[in-house]
Amino acid sequence: MDNLYQSLEERYGLPAGTLSAVQDTESGGDDTAISPKGAKGRFQFMPETAKAYGVDVNDPVSSAHGAAQYLSDLVKQYGSVQAALAHYNGGTKAGEAVSQGAEPPATETKNYLTKVNSKLTVPQDLEFTPLSADVKTNEIPSDLEFTPITETTAAKEPNKFEKMSFGQQSLEGLQKRFRDLSLGAKQLVDMPVKEIAKEYPEATAALDKFGAQFGLPSAKESIEQTPKEILKEREEYAPLMKTAGGVTGYLAGDIGTSLAGGLALKGGGLALKELNAIRAGEALLNPSTYKAAAGLGAAQGALQPTLPEENKAFNTAAGATMGMLGLGAVNALGRVAQPVKDALGDIGKQSVDILKKAGVPLNAAQTTGSALLERVKESLNDNPFTAGAQNLFTSTQNKAFTKAIAKTMGEDTTEITPEVISKAQTRIGNLYDSIANKINIKADDKFLNNLSSLDEEAKNVLNDSQYGIVDKNIKNIIDKASKEGNQISGPQYQTIKRTLDKLSGSADKDVASYARDLKDVLNKGLSDSAEAAGNKELVAQLKEANKQWGNMRKIEDIALKNVEGGVSPSLLYNSLTTKGKRNAFYAEDPELAKLAAAGKMILPNRLPNSGTVARLTTQYAPAAITGAAYGLYKGDLESAAEAAGLVYALPKGLQTIINNPAAAMYLEQGLKPGIRRTMLELPKRIQAQRIPISEFNAYLQSVPQARKQ
Repeated sequence: MDNLYQSLEERYGLPAGTLSAVQDTESGGDDTAISPKGAKGRFQFMPETAKAYGVDVNDPVSSAHGAAQYLSDLVKQYGSVQAALAHYNGGTKAGEAVSQGAEPPATETKNYLTKVNSKLTVPQDLEFTPLSADVKTNEIPSDLEFTPITETTAAKEPNKFEKMSFGQQSLEGLQKRFRDLSLGAKQLVDMPVKEIAKEYPEATAALDKFGAQFGLPSAKESIEQTPKEILKEREEYAPLMKTAGGVTGYLAGDIGTSLAGGLALKGGGLALKELNAIRAGEALLNPSTYKAAAGLGAAQGALQPTLPEENKAFNTAAGATMGMLGLGAVNALGRVAQPVKDALGDIGKQSVDILKKAGVPLNAAQTTGSALLERVKESLNDNPFTAGAQNLFTSTQNKAFTKAIAKTMGEDTTEITPEVISKAQTRIGNLYDSIANKINIKADDKFLNNLSSLDEEAKNVLNDSQYGIVDKNIKNIIDKASKEGNQISGPQYQTIKRTLDKLSGSADKDVASYARDLKDVLNKGLSDSAEAAGNKELVAQLKEANKQWGNMRKIEDIALKNVEGGVSPSLLYNSLTTKGKRNAFYAEDPELAKLAAAGKMILPNRLPNSGTVARLTTQYAPAAITGAAYGLYKGDLESAAEAAGLVYALPKGLQTIINNPAAAMYLEQGLKPGIRRTMLELPKRIQAQRIPISEFNAYLQSVPQARKQ
């Protein structure tokens, strides 16, 4: 074997004794040796590397040829025998470290280099000095010298690609992308050809014989040659893919081929009138949906050439993932400029405007109707770090809504208590008394019909005892009017009203309700009389008094159910929709009804309570996981606690965004047209979603894969 090794070392330009030294260090010359990681034979080839070099690991001659060729390729790649030996044992990272004058990252590789070099049978003037030696007494060629990391190393001679200009590198990168595309496409074709050759050996042999007449390789030779071509291409151009120009050219080629493919597919579809082809071409030209972006990435990943130890299915799936991530990134940038999607509809928008005009503060979830923001708001309500501020905001909002409701009955307060209702009753009652002293109520047909209708309703609703009380007061009004020429004077009005005020406070709620209804009929009669007299000033005063009195009537039952004086939007709305019939003559003032409807739609929480356990899991599990991961990364529990603290600060930030008026307006309306909005929307306009796919494809070609573990 010594003659064979010497011949191979001369043929491949390896230092004398290299193959023997590697063989002895790897396996001691044992052709049946198998490492724990699966490396086999005297030169310990991994199955994928053996396949790429056509090595039979059980054949010492075949193994020697493969080892010599492989080491020669590594020397060409790194420009250093020592780096090649480091790669042979420790892979790419080890080879690159040594080529840059550093020590290999693994102790195993350091020891490996020492052992191999100690076995090299070279003349004394080329002797390798071990790492442990303090002084070098012999000069040896630089490509055989392993320099420790502590020593000064001369600058490495730049490779041919590093000497090129940026433009030349870009052109090389562009050409490489086209070669990779060709190899990847050939690889895809090889797969079915290989299966066909197995299924139809005789037909394949006939085709091979026919092709041989024209100097064409057989199907088997063509398929076996592809991995070698890919490996040669990958390792030869690995330095190029570490340059800015090379990567730029590769990206341009990758994007260009996808655009060209889209144009070709669409053009062919148009020519053949094939709708599916047209749609596929348009998707390649403008991958604006996640399905299209995934399809583009998968196609480009599948066309990436792969070595035997690599996985084309992984490249395909990873390409699809990068396509979706790229589209997601540009969509996210564009969304920064856009408002949160409005989920309220026209009625919801009107409700938001009504509440804003009434001075009710709203958060971003309420102004947009976004389910996501609503869930964020609900989580903030239960988070111990944010619940207090959330309750304060809700309280402020409720007080503002109550104040808006109180204004409809002429009061300026954030709490509608019994005292406030009593004050309103007295104030409005005094206004009626003042007006009644200036004009008599005409007991005309309209007035009498209103009394009659109320009497008929009470007769059908109340029991005999209750109806007797209501009927007695109705007859009293009619009797007084008939005695004064079908009119009710101011003093009579005040007498009747005092009686009805007492009944309005009766313990019998039904009687009290009809007493208030009867007073409404009196007040309506007063308004009609002022209008008939043409007294515009009194008409205006009565109109406002009627509005305030009617609204007070609608509000008081709901407000007095809350001891804190707040008004529930839902209860108020439900009350108005069920009691509206008896208060129909106040319908000309829709302010209260609009506020109640807007409050019911916008203010209450629209999501059901998710449950304590679920909320705690949702809020604290991510914080705990994140903190633990950070702590493991840092290697101490203190860092984990710090990380958890940072994560707990997130809800406070979200709270500031969702409740801040300026932030809420931004989420509701988006960025105004301008340079910032244009820059955020630009990536999608120029289809920057293609870049992550192309960067991933370039990365796959940037580093030659380790052949030896």
